Amino acid sequence: MRAWLFPGMLRWARAWRLPLRGLGPSSLSAPRVPLAPSSSGRSGTERRSVLLSYRLLDGEEARPALVFLHGLFGSKTNFNSIAKALAQQTGRRVLTVDARNHGDSPHSPDMSYEAMSQDVQDLLTQLGLVPCVLVGHSMGGRTAMLLALQRSQPPF
Repeated sequence: MRAWLFPGMLRWARAWRLPLRGLGPSSLSAPRVPLAPSSSGRSGTERRSVLLSYRLLDGEEARPALVFLHGLFGSKTNFNSIAKALAQQTGRRVLTVDARNHGDSPHSPDMSYEAMSQDVQDLLTQLGLVPCVLVGHSMGGRTAMLLALQRSQPPF
């Protein structure tokens, strides 16, 4: 995806001074940004990813996987039927993911799009699903757009 496809999102990212650098293997850590103290009483400046819950349907490894990101109050199960159908019809791997603080994924006080984008980036790298096709609904769509904007080289 190219940034020019989403000029409104790019303006939003610039207005909020979000990092637009790539998140390739050489830069897997998120930028250091002040965070509110956690419920454990610890406060820190380092953003931490959470290990997301996911379901991966098997398919051809030669073709990019399809990755589905749900909306607010949703979960990976929202995409069960479409994921099964696409895996069968296309032969691709299909990944459905629970975002942080949703479904079976761990909870965290940081619920920013930057944190959710980093979580997905880390999961995709861990599973070896780069490049892939990101499909998101609502909150998942914004997470996917931010992740695409942060990448210096498509596809993601």
